[in-house]
Amino acid sequence: MKLAIIGAAGKTGTALVHEALVRGHQVNALCRLASADKLAGFADGPGFTLITASSVTDAGALQRALAGADAALVILIAVHDLKATALVAALADASAITGCRRVVFTAGEITAIPASGERQTLRQRGMLALFAPLMALTPYSLRDMRDASGQIQQLDWEWTIIRAPTLIDAAPAGYRLGALDAVSGADRLPRADYAACLIDAVAEPGHHRRLLTVLPAHANDPARPG
Repeated sequence: MKLAIIGAAGKTGTALVHEALVRGHQVNALCRLASADKLAGFADGPGFTLITASSVTDAGALQRALAGADAALVILIAVHDLKATALVAALADASAITGCRRVVFTAGEITAIPASGERQTLRQRGMLALFAPLMALTPYSLRDMRDASGQIQQLDWEWTIIRAPTLIDAAPAGYRLGALDAVSGADRLPRADYAACLIDAVAEPGHHRRLLTVLPAHANDPARPG
């Protein structure tokens, strides 16, 4: 497959680039020009194309990244002058031009509005009540992230949002999909496993137009390979 990875220079983005290339996919990696050096290790590898712009919301850069892509994997974040809602709107425009309609988004356990019928734990509701006002004092915007998740669900795309617990830099150990209210404060998921889950989801028609939750594999579960 040819995959566009939007926001490719962060820790999760570079894990996605690595996983995609190891699997033999072609990658169009879009990041800010200021962060391009973080992808230097992939520059000479086959199948890798780097696209830079002053912002990942840049219309021309998004169109180049999505051109000919089978799917896009999007690191969704609202920080400083990058708004998740602005990125989703820019992606919608680029998708209409390029025809790339399969889009998989990252999310945290509370950064996406739950689907109808999903339950949140008392801990998750407490996090939402605490973090929403606190983030008004930081560069991050929980409100904008949740608004973006609502935008995504209204678009006529083959979208998937995959929520993860706390991510860590560790060797892959496998993952499983579970209910939102199955996430505990003790859960830690290696980024390599999150990247594997995101890429696996691209080819799963049953994941279209769904919010999913990924969890670390149980000790007695067969690990899902990346």
